[in-house]
Formats: sequence, C-alpha cells, structure tokens
Amino acid sequence: MERKRIIRRVGEFFKTKAQFLRTAPLTQFLRKAIFLKIRKCMSKRRNYKTPDFLDGIAKAQWKSRIKQLSERGDIKAEDLTNLEIYCENYAIWRHSVADLAKNGFIIVNSQGTQSRNPALSAKADAEKVMIKMSSLLGFDPVSRRKNPIEVDENDILDEILTM
Repeated sequence: MERKRIIRRVGEFFKTKAQFLRTAPLTQFLRKAIFLKIRKCMSKRRNYKTPDFLDGIAKAQWKSRIKQLSERGDIKAEDLTNLEIYCENYAIWRHSVADLAKNGFIIVNSQGTQSRNPALSAKADAEKVMIKMSSLLGFDPVSRRKNPIEVDENDILDEILTM
C-alpha cells in the first residue's frame, strides 16, 4: 500500500513537468534517486510460491507466515526450507490434535488391549520442531527481541516523498 502511494505521488510530480530556472539537474537527480528508492522497495517484496506438496492446512499456514515475513522484509530464499518444515509440522500438529479430540488419549490397538494414542507422540514431536523453527524464523517474542528487524531510518528522500 505504501509503495502504491509513493508511485502515485511520483507519477503526479512528473506529470507536472515543472520548468523552473536551473532545476533540470535537480529534477534529473530526484528522478534517479526516486527510481532507485522504488526499485529497492520493490526488490524487498517477492512472491514466494507455495510448495505443491503441502496439504491444505500447511498451505494456509505458509500463506499467512510468508505474508508476515514479507511485510517485515525478513525473508530470504535460504529461509524457505525452514518455513516448509514449520508449516508441515504445523499440519501434523493440527491433525494430531484433531485425532486426539476424536479418539482420545487411550485407544484400543489391534490386539484388543488399550494403549496410548500414537497421535500424542506425533503431536509432541511436531511441537518441538515448530518451537525450534519459529525461533529461527522469528515468530516468537523472545527471538524477535534477540534479533530485532533492521528498520531503514527515514532519509531526506523519504521526507520529500511524504510531503
């Protein structure tokens, strides 16, 4: 949304074709600086394709988390594997929780005796992996405090564009 507003303002500025005395070099400089600023903003936002092998729950989690990471400008191509692992384990965790709600903690096994529901182990394993991956990806508050997201400070060009 911010990018669209900047592009609209830049377009309005250049449509005026202001002809002031001795402003041609300044206008050229501003055009080049604004172009580079817009290109920098656009390069930060990439649309990462949802992996085909993920199920519906994992795909929904991927979309929400990739959006979160993209908005923060905190995603790189090498992080996508960790995000895949997180989403896949989130889906396993959700399926395990559903199985526990349906069948309970104790099930009757093939020999007819009662035993612990295997979904409990799957849930616990998925939780461990999710906690580790969420820490690596910066989803939890502690990791966000340890590794704050770098924020570009407003420079003179930002101030000009917000006028």
